[in-house]
Amino acid sequence: MSPRALFGVFVLAILAGCASPSFVATVSVRHQLPAGVLKASAPVASGAAAVAAAMAKPKAFAFERSASQAQSLAYQQYETELAQHLVEQGLIWQRDPKAADWLVRFDYQIDDGKNKSYQQPIWGTIGYSVSYQRVISGGSVVFIPRYYPETGIVGSQTVNETIYTREVFVDILDRKTLDKGEFAKLYEGRARNRSENDELDTAVPWLIRSLFKPFPGPSGVSREVRMPMTTPTP
Repeated sequence: MSPRALFGVFVLAILAGCASPSFVATVSVRHQLPAGVLKASAPVASGAAAVAAAMAKPKAFAFERSASQAQSLAYQQYETELAQHLVEQGLIWQRDPKAADWLVRFDYQIDDGKNKSYQQPIWGTIGYSVSYQRVISGGSVVFIPRYYPETGIVGSQTVNETIYTREVFVDILDRKTLDKGEFAKLYEGRARNRSENDELDTAVPWLIRSLFKPFPGPSGVSREVRMPMTTPTP
């Protein structure tokens, strides 16, 4: 492929990225949620188990907060968004943890950033192509040359940037089993986004949404979630 064609592909890739920005998150989930308790759960095959699942009472969940989380306006906002997504799954938001079937633990964080260096190509003129225009002058045919610059990679430069990792953590535990001192975790999910942007507040809602694409999602695997955006990437 010629340098000019390579440059065209490079420009088209940039324009495509600018035309449809996306929020990209890596989602890792492990869960053992009972079948039939969520709208998104696969239906039980048949028989008495299917009837029991259909008649099962919706599970109620409540948030278990630390002292600092309980007095955080930001946490309260994100908690409400997370709760709305869980309600859409067929669960009931119970404000009193003692009356809930499940307890939800939710947290978020951003690291101090890691420096990353890479080589970026420098584009410039690498030569000229020529074409000739046929002109009749004074009864003679004259060919006038026209020169066109050829664009390509003329060098490289080192680019340094800081990449921040922004994360959301969600755990769901069976309250009664937890009260017995037994292993009670039903779900643990982690959503991670890496960006040059160190803004956490705008990223947390997107990270929460990524956990529900779908929910609970495949257990024991990590997957990439891309969500189209109409505003600049947070």
